Amino acid sequence: MTAGSALLSASAGDLYVATNGNNAWSGLLAEPDPGKTDGPFATMERARDEVRRLKKQKRMPSEGVTILIRGGHYKVTQTFMLEAEDSGTEKSPLTYRAFKGEIPVFSGGVRLTGFQPVLDTAVLARLPGEIRGKVMQADLKANGVTNLIPLRLGGFASGLGFTTHPVMELFFNGQALQPARWPNEGFVRIAAVDSSDGKTRSFRYNGDRPRRWRDEKDLLLYGYWFNDWADSYERIASIDTDKQTITLAPPYHRYGYRKGQRYYAVNVLSEIDMPGEWYLDRSSGTVYLYPPSDPEKAVVELSVAAFPFLQMGKVSHLTMQGLTWELGCADGIIIRNGDHCLLAGCTVRCFGGNGVGIIGGTNHGLRSCDIHSMGRGGVVVSGGDRKTLTPGRHSIENCEIYDLSRIDHTYTPAVMMSGVGNRIAHNLLHDMNSSAIRLSGNDHLVEFNEVYRVVRESDDQGGLDMWSDPTYRGNIIRYNYWHHIGNWRHLGEEPVYGQAGVRLDDAISGVKVEGNVFFHCATGKAGFGAIQIHGGKDNTVTHNIFVNCRTAVSFVPWDDKSWRDFTALAGHSLRSPEIDSALYRSRYPELARLNEDHDVNMICNNLVYLCGEFLRRDSGRNTLIDNIITNDDPGFTDATNGIFNLAGNAPILRRTGFLPVPFEKIGLYSDGFRTALPIRAVGKARAEGDSLVIK
Repeated sequence: MTAGSALLSASAGDLYVATNGNNAWSGLLAEPDPGKTDGPFATMERARDEVRRLKKQKRMPSEGVTILIRGGHYKVTQTFMLEAEDSGTEKSPLTYRAFKGEIPVFSGGVRLTGFQPVLDTAVLARLPGEIRGKVMQADLKANGVTNLIPLRLGGFASGLGFTTHPVMELFFNGQALQPARWPNEGFVRIAAVDSSDGKTRSFRYNGDRPRRWRDEKDLLLYGYWFNDWADSYERIASIDTDKQTITLAPPYHRYGYRKGQRYYAVNVLSEIDMPGEWYLDRSSGTVYLYPPSDPEKAVVELSVAAFPFLQMGKVSHLTMQGLTWELGCADGIIIRNGDHCLLAGCTVRCFGGNGVGIIGGTNHGLRSCDIHSMGRGGVVVSGGDRKTLTPGRHSIENCEIYDLSRIDHTYTPAVMMSGVGNRIAHNLLHDMNSSAIRLSGNDHLVEFNEVYRVVRESDDQGGLDMWSDPTYRGNIIRYNYWHHIGNWRHLGEEPVYGQAGVRLDDAISGVKVEGNVFFHCATGKAGFGAIQIHGGKDNTVTHNIFVNCRTAVSFVPWDDKSWRDFTALAGHSLRSPEIDSALYRSRYPELARLNEDHDVNMICNNLVYLCGEFLRRDSGRNTLIDNIITNDDPGFTDATNGIFNLAGNAPILRRTGFLPVPFEKIGLYSDGFRTALPIRAVGKARAEGDSLVIK
């Protein structure tokens, strides 16, 4: 039985929750009775406790219990905790579901009102002269906000995975606003550093802008300080405006600092100079805002809830359906261990951290959910045992996940998946600064996803990225549509390394990349292809379509010594404590020759159309069979609109062994939880400044 089969219609086992409910009532009525002596509960906690009571009294309905939640806004003041005792069973599942036709919204935000023009002469003196009459302020204490979260931001240096520091943010009609920054777009560059190894704690800048920052209390510098794939927020110890030198305060960026690297200043009151910028003065409890429009006619909200909204521990056979969670400072939902829990048709939006975390357990899933406007990533999934190769069987399916990495820009993908035997399928993943998918482990399946406008800022990354362990085996990447990967136009130059559609980095091996479409992928001075293979072996690249890519497949070959040294390390070999050597040799026979034949991959039956080149840095060790490289239309039905179905009578299908991609099946689909598809369906996306018309 799958988690999805646990979904129930209304039945005798129903309980109700409503904004006009009362926890002293029975919860058996959908709305208060005429005398207001009985009706729905007011909170999900009360409904949970009622289910616990029914279990203790052995009165649970055989068909399970459904808690139906009426529409409206519910203020979140604490984590909704579900434990093992709150589980359903396969035959008697538990469901928390939106009442039919209604949208319950659980919000951790406070609506701010009472905005007034700034009158304090000291504050006005710090603002640019031309906008002093346009900036407004609101008193947080008057709006009931007294507990202000300290400003602590991380980036790459904060570690991968889950949110380490909650962040308060301001939203205007549901859109996250930009903390005041300079420059308003893009970056400036480090003019010089004092040490060639990057270990300096100060650097020189060009121009005179930092003179404006002398009175700033919480100014941060955000940047890619040494490598263009490792970001962080840095605090300033001092500014010497005569020597044009900034000295940074600890903790320092782990890789150091280098001339020419990019950064910008953020959280700077004196840099409020465009609509939508804001600043929070924590000492006075004042929000300063240059509003995009009249704030008294808009919904202006500050996220204040510094905890997950929903947390499940060792829960089984439970479904959350049709619910919306919004405006949190940390991660939205955490599911730990347990089995067969499902989020279906839910929305998680406007959080400072990740949307959903699934840690351990088996057969959990998201289906037909929307996750967007996140400070970090979408979903972090870990399931299955690498030692025993026991699959986790978690799935992320039919979800739209977008507008991510607003605060921490790198390693905050739509889906970060680790472990064994999990699935990412039929999702629409788009608009984020780094990768859409980061994969580690064994036997994962990534299929039928559409991915676009990702890897827009970081370098040396891919739409899907894997890294550093040649014992990650059995992974399949098939029937996905990767397009418009990378976005460096606004930076004025290409990245040093590049962005790929699929990137197998540092010895990743044994991956099947088959039946994908790559359109407008591959950028960078180092010449990343739409598929980038860095030293790996036993990878198969078959029956893929490459269109308008500078390079279809690129390699970074390793020499014999580098490969032997790398695979001799315990963490990268059959001696790794994370795996069972005998089991791995049996499951993946090619591992018996791990130390041999590096950079030998199978590249066959691919269609390369209107690309600059087929291969880059091919070592001559790869096996190449029946690849078609052409500038002649191979018979696509609607290539000018990014639709890459091959017509049934396409000559290529008659002349070669190429297998057509089931393009019409890629992306989102309609089901009982997603009844309407977004306009960003397959083939409808448009990149910034670029159409899908083939050039």
